[in-house]
Amino acid sequence: MELDIKEAIREKGLKITPVRLQVLRILSKDHLALSHADLEGSIEDADRITLYRVLNDFEEAGLVHKVVDQAGVARFAFCKNDCSHGHHVDNHVHFNCEQCGKMFCLEKTEAPAVKVPRGFKAAGQHTVVYGTCKDCGVQQ
Repeated sequence: MELDIKEAIREKGLKITPVRLQVLRILSKDHLALSHADLEGSIEDADRITLYRVLNDFEEAGLVHKVVDQAGVARFAFCKNDCSHGHHVDNHVHFNCEQCGKMFCLEKTEAPAVKVPRGFKAAGQHTVVYGTCKDCGVQQ
């Protein structure tokens, strides 16, 4: 897995650093979209600005995609497909649990196509569904 993470960073033309490795390792291990604050507590030897730069570099390179939760917080998730800046092919739905606050990538649930009116040009789309995740639903 470590080799794959290094190769993914290298393929996008980015320098391999300990912080970049840690961030991509965390984001690639599950189906959650994590905020800067979520990552900050898990990353060693990185200040806030470095972490912002890494996330920005990864988004521009197509290694992660960004989705905004209902509180307006940007969250980042690993792109499993061959994405590039401005062209993310991870066309799936995200689910934001209103109980625990977690944002899930529902990779098997394709986002519905939205047709915009004539004269408009869509640059992207993010579909976020809000509700209660399966873990929180069991607790109720």
